[in-house]
Amino acid sequence: MAKKPVSLVTGACGFMGSHMVQILKEAGHEVRATDLASACNAPDSDKTRFPRVLRELGVEPIPADVTRPETLAGLIDEDVDYVFHIAALFSYSVPWNALRSVNVDGTRNLLKVVKDQAPNLKRFVLWGAGGVYGFRDREGVPVVESDSPEPCNDYLRSKWRQEFEVIKAGQDWKLPYSIIRPTTVYGPRGFYGGGQLLMGTAQAPVHAIPASFTARIPFVHVADVCKSALFLSKKPKAKGQIFNVNDDSRMTNVEFIKYMAALEGKSAVILPAVPVPQVRTAAIGFARLIDNVAMLFGKRSPLEVDSLNYVGRDVVIANNKLKDLGYEFEYSDARDGIRDTVKWFYQEGWM
Repeated sequence: MAKKPVSLVTGACGFMGSHMVQILKEAGHEVRATDLASACNAPDSDKTRFPRVLRELGVEPIPADVTRPETLAGLIDEDVDYVFHIAALFSYSVPWNALRSVNVDGTRNLLKVVKDQAPNLKRFVLWGAGGVYGFRDREGVPVVESDSPEPCNDYLRSKWRQEFEVIKAGQDWKLPYSIIRPTTVYGPRGFYGGGQLLMGTAQAPVHAIPASFTARIPFVHVADVCKSALFLSKKPKAKGQIFNVNDDSRMTNVEFIKYMAALEGKSAVILPAVPVPQVRTAAIGFARLIDNVAMLFGKRSPLEVDSLNYVGRDVVIANNKLKDLGYEFEYSDARDGIRDTVKWFYQEGWM
């Protein structure tokens, strides 16, 4: 009987990590799942950590912390075939030192253990971020993997430097790696980021948007992020390569609001055109004000300044490199995935 492939998933109790564990189990892998102790012991009411999902799959999460190398040694040995490194601090609000400690230094710690203890590793797949390209006035020309990153905030700078660590390991000691750069990830169990966008829009009392908001939104379903990671881990031509992971839909802001309104059985209100850059500047100014007020009371602002920088930005990310290798999207059109995700949110009582 052939030996099952052994895969390690970091950040396994989170949104994308729990989906990665599920997909690996369905593919017949033996899975070692690790996350922070607080994540491994999170209650069922936690909307950001899902250890119960892992246990339902027959996988017991192992507590470890990438910022503490001594906790990593027992996770990796010569039996490990694949590492899917998802663990990261994803926030536009936390200080640079925290982002560097987890995303950059933590990745370096993990790579050292892989080098020392996993001589038979077939592939190390890193979760990068599609946002590392920054904002470009390309008149609709899609951003491709060979374009130079221009990260526009500390979170994205930490993700870019995380890539450096992996690429350097590939150069220095022949680490067999692939890097994926997902865009706006959404799907069941997605509470932050794409999930916030869907839930906030679905529950808006009025679905209204100015006609001038014609910029496109890059979407990708979590199932496609994880399935593409597994797909690339088995492809020799993906070794040492970076791949954008983004669907084909390219919905504009106006189309998105119309679709979300239709899902709620409502009609969207299209307002007169307004100057988008000025609206974005005003939104950022308001967010800074709220942030300052929140700090006075020792609270965290519900509005992240850096996230509002995306308002009205036209982001078009090419996925040709991934599809040319043979990957077929389960949700090539975000409308299908968004419909299913909103339905899940309602079924689980999240909305």
